[in-house]
Amino acid sequence: MLFDEQEKGIVTKFHQLSDSAQKLYVRLFQRKFGWIKRHKLEYEEIAADLEPVVGELEQAGFLQTESELRELPEVLDLLSAPELRTLAKTFHLGHPGGQKQPLAEALLRLARQPSVFAWGRNPPGVGAVILKRAKDLAGPSLRVCRGPRAVFSRALLLFSLTDSPEEEDAACGGQGQLSTVLLVNLGRVAFPRYTVRRHARVFQDRDDLLRYAAAAHTLSDISAAMAAGNWKEAHALCQGARRDWKELKHHPSLRRHEDLPLFLRCFTVGWVYTRILSRAVEILQRLHLYEEAVQELEELLSQKVYCPDSRGRWWDRLALNLHQHLKRLEPAIKCIAEGLADPEVRTGHRLSLYQRAVRLRASPSCRRYRHLLQQLPEVTVQDVKHVTAVRLMAVLSPSQVTITGRLCPQLGMGKSVFVMEAGGPAAPATALCSVEELALDHYRRSGFDQGIHGEGSTFITLFGLLLWDIIFMDGIADAFRNAYQAFPLDLCTDSFFASRRPAIEARLQLIHAAPAERLRDWVAATWQAQEGRAASVVSWDRFTSLQQAQDLVSCLGGPVLSGVCRRLAQDFRHCRGGLPDLVVWGSQDHRFKLVEVKGPNDRLSHKQMVWLDELQRLGADVEVCHVTAVGAKSKGLN
Repeated sequence: MLFDEQEKGIVTKFHQLSDSAQKLYVRLFQRKFGWIKRHKLEYEEIAADLEPVVGELEQAGFLQTESELRELPEVLDLLSAPELRTLAKTFHLGHPGGQKQPLAEALLRLARQPSVFAWGRNPPGVGAVILKRAKDLAGPSLRVCRGPRAVFSRALLLFSLTDSPEEEDAACGGQGQLSTVLLVNLGRVAFPRYTVRRHARVFQDRDDLLRYAAAAHTLSDISAAMAAGNWKEAHALCQGARRDWKELKHHPSLRRHEDLPLFLRCFTVGWVYTRILSRAVEILQRLHLYEEAVQELEELLSQKVYCPDSRGRWWDRLALNLHQHLKRLEPAIKCIAEGLADPEVRTGHRLSLYQRAVRLRASPSCRRYRHLLQQLPEVTVQDVKHVTAVRLMAVLSPSQVTITGRLCPQLGMGKSVFVMEAGGPAAPATALCSVEELALDHYRRSGFDQGIHGEGSTFITLFGLLLWDIIFMDGIADAFRNAYQAFPLDLCTDSFFASRRPAIEARLQLIHAAPAERLRDWVAATWQAQEGRAASVVSWDRFTSLQQAQDLVSCLGGPVLSGVCRRLAQDFRHCRGGLPDLVVWGSQDHRFKLVEVKGPNDRLSHKQMVWLDELQRLGADVEVCHVTAVGAKSKGLN
């Protein structure tokens, strides 16, 4: 029902192609869309001579050849830098060392000028001359036809609804899924075992799917422009998307999307456009257009149907813009109050809003608004012993350790690299390492002979090992919609815990009360039955062996493990980040520490503050380890 007869005919025609033609088309389809020089095509496994195969695809309407290449920018993009220099030299442009992009721009400018040749009834324009010579230089070329490619992209997009609409492969048509299927068929990848149960209809009709596909491609284009730092181009794309969404947002079909469970609603056109407008906020801020950014945020927050998991970030950003950039104190305070009253504002964003209110309360300029600030609900983390003068750290950690290391000379804004002494007295040596590796070495010298730098993946892997059967349990409609999922679709929503509450509560009680041997057996049972399966909740290479994972759960104990698993099960979306960098323990005495490591000029995020407080409440030995640089006057060495 989501494809018309013409589109179904394209699929039928593809099945009628020879094996060689199908194989070549799939390889061309997976490449970046654009023209390709024929002489660069080499697929010996398909055929030594690809010309007959190309001819078959062209005859069937799946490929275009150079006879249809008529746009000068596309031809210039096809040429190599030396070929462009040769072409530019013909028209007395550029110089031998000219770069590709400036030369192409110069040729395009020249092509837009009127012809200097006056003879003849229809004199050729400069652009036509440049086009002909560029095509002669490029030689035979080909490109997959847009129409059939769009059909297959849409089919793969539909197949790939288990991916986030922000993922490049999903937004561009799910080409990555082809590789996944191949790897599964070759036996190189295995997914967890579960039962596929499709219950809800995500797309109501073909037009609904077309609108979603168009929005997903726009999101992909905007993400690409942002990644390349092309903020003005990204801004223009967002403006176009905003106009499209304004026309579409009251379409009758969108009302049916509200009836979908939240974890399927993310595959609707409204969700994708909301993601686009959220990206627009970042773009506007990059361009210092804070007034427009505030308007965009207020528009986003005025609805509650799409992207509720982003509301905390939106409120936080709105408060920041109103307070710091626009100096509108009363609206900023009201924004904080509304944000703290929003049940979708969780963990770090909630703490961030409250801490902003505390700073405003202490500001002399906010004296007249203190009655509003006094009415806000208090959001605090557990106060602990102060062991240094750094107030933020002292409030949030039971103890603070400062170790020193020699900072390695470096350029740019990358992470700090330190020089660590390695080897023994007989063979001293030095090694370059990260701030976390330097901290691991410090704890190793302090008696913790085992340690892992895994951040959240260490704890998420333990969560996956201890709750594997519940995470992939049967009976949850639409949580698994195809055979290539590494996680249930509802994992990052509140419905994950709600749909499995009895099973999760029973398991958490067992974990809390379990002795060390029972925990070890639990981890071993899952590891031995599922090792290697592609599950996003388990990183199989996080531990050097099963025994190391068992040793760690023995040290952590049931109360800490059950508490961590509870938070992840209840709000995986917001709690998967912010866990401590290191876990260190002693294999003999079973002491352990959970350590957040901070290098020079680094500080705790709000999510890290919340997790440190929570872990301490669970009885874990938690600390923040500061690594300071010595041997240099500043961050970099001369």
